[in-house]
Amino acid sequence: MRGDTLDAEHVSLFSLVTFAYNLRDVQLSGGPTWVKSGVSAYSELYQVIAKTTGDPPPSMEIFRWMLQNLLAERFQLRVHHAQKDLPIYNLVVGKGGPKLKESPADAKFNFVASGAGRLGVKIVAVHMTMQELIDHQLAGYTDRPIFDKTGLTAAYDFTLQFAVENYPVGQEPGPNDPPALITAVHDLGLNLERGTAPFDTVVIDHAERPSADR
Repeated sequence: MRGDTLDAEHVSLFSLVTFAYNLRDVQLSGGPTWVKSGVSAYSELYQVIAKTTGDPPPSMEIFRWMLQNLLAERFQLRVHHAQKDLPIYNLVVGKGGPKLKESPADAKFNFVASGAGRLGVKIVAVHMTMQELIDHQLAGYTDRPIFDKTGLTAAYDFTLQFAVENYPVGQEPGPNDPPALITAVHDLGLNLERGTAPFDTVVIDHAERPSADR
């Protein structure tokens, strides 16, 4: 999103719908094979450029609403909502307690994320809370939503290295990648406990290849 323009390049209808309805991948299902992401033999990818008018520029919510209308018009998209129990992680303190260094009160929030191995990530954080760790980093590397159940309210300095969980099919972590996320958090005295929770999901009932540009 730049000003009054939403620009999507080389994306599947699946990706467009997840953005339009503010979903994780696991919250979207249904539709023909060509809708999907990552099915290279069948997926169809598109460019979408949508402009609006008015001042100030529209909010994220307005862009999502506009895209929902565009998909309904151009792809004949029809969906319905359904409540489903989906897999989650609860971030909790391990039995031995947290292994975290509390930041000085005058420290400023900062983090640097870099690659580690082929499918790994290294996070060096300063003055970061557990919720910020989830929001700014961990949530982007797993398909499971993560909930902070640590009860830790302070900000901490720490380093964390882990292999991403939502890697592309056929590109599993190798021997030079760091440990899986669920294992790596043990270095901070934390655990990721598997569970389920109810979520609003979207099911694609109907979709057609888009009408011609005009």
